[in-house]
Amino acid sequence: MRGVVGNRHAQSLLERAILTDQVSHAYLLTGPEGIGKVTLAQAFAAALLCQRRPPDSAEACGECLACRKIAHGNHPDLIMVSPLLAPPDKRKSAINVDVIREVTRLASLAPYESAWRIFILPRIELITGISALSTFNALLKTLEEPPPGVVILLTSAELDTVLPTMISRCQLIPMQPLSPEEIAQALESHWHVAPEEARRLSTLANGRIGWAIAAHEHPERREQREELLRTLAGLTSATRDERLKHAQTLASDTETARQTFDLWLLWWRDVTLAANGATTLATTGEARAQAERQGRVLGPARAQGFLQALIAAQIALDQQGNPRLTMENTLLELPRLS
Repeated sequence: MRGVVGNRHAQSLLERAILTDQVSHAYLLTGPEGIGKVTLAQAFAAALLCQRRPPDSAEACGECLACRKIAHGNHPDLIMVSPLLAPPDKRKSAINVDVIREVTRLASLAPYESAWRIFILPRIELITGISALSTFNALLKTLEEPPPGVVILLTSAELDTVLPTMISRCQLIPMQPLSPEEIAQALESHWHVAPEEARRLSTLANGRIGWAIAAHEHPERREQREELLRTLAGLTSATRDERLKHAQTLASDTETARQTFDLWLLWWRDVTLAANGATTLATTGEARAQAERQGRVLGPARAQGFLQALIAAQIALDQQGNPRLTMENTLLELPRLS
């Protein structure tokens, strides 16, 4: 599908729905942030709304009036659900019940220019707070009784936080992080990034092409991640007190802790590979050199032991939701090197 990188299995599921004329009324695209869930949802919507798409193709032409409107964000039959859909006096910073009620109202109207009316509702796990239950109930009603021609595309980075009743009413489209090679190739071909820079960004992206694109456009993000990687690599020589101080900044909240663990796992995987004599590592430059040095000193058993501890910490973070405590316990398990 146009503009989508990787995740061929997810793409093929949606392409097959178009080609066999078996489009479901609701889809739930799942996977980590920044891997292209909304991009895939938009490509699917564009293919459905395209006015010149051949019957044997599942890709939008990119040139017809409908495609041009989609590219400019003003196609009347493609609605990106956001707090702005609520009445002005009821708008908040997150999607609430008033937003979903407006979605229900818009879904009851006939499409303006096509056979479809499509809604994209990103990050449904952010529907929280006092009105979360009423918001979910309003959305469930729309999912249970969708008007003809309505397609609702939901995305979530945390499937375990989505109500089972909502999952059961959607066709699940699982997506996975991209490989460094896929990200580097896409950066070079689609965003004209120099090969060396593309490789550097792909090793830091941890499978998230959205992050790589943003870091290319905003170099300070890459610098921040490189600084975090240097901090994580240097923790093996930190004292107990220094580690506990780092825990406060590395896990100031759940999302920060999750991003820290994601990057740490990427780097510590290289430490473990180096400890086992591997030469093909994901990281580059000084980070790679440090991974090789620490792997040689630690040896396979100690390196793999802490890699398993990192995976256990990620699970604990998702289950317990105490980022500071999880980070402190993990840092105390980290092997110490002089």
